[in-house]
Amino acid sequence: MPTPEETADARQQRAEELLKAVAGGANLGEETLKMSNEFTDEWTARFTARLKRIFRR
Repeated sequence: MPTPEETADARQQRAEELLKAVAGGANLGEETLKMSNEFTDEWTARFTARLKRIFRR
């Protein structure tokens, strides 16, 4: 699993790509929803992994 620093860097890069896409005419709502879903999926996976580690003991 990537470290929080790696995912923060990846999120920063994705945000910059989103801004460029929107400036180029992309749909703001659609792009924002995609980014939000990626963030939610990442944190859900982290939470699930943590629960699995806790209950394996």
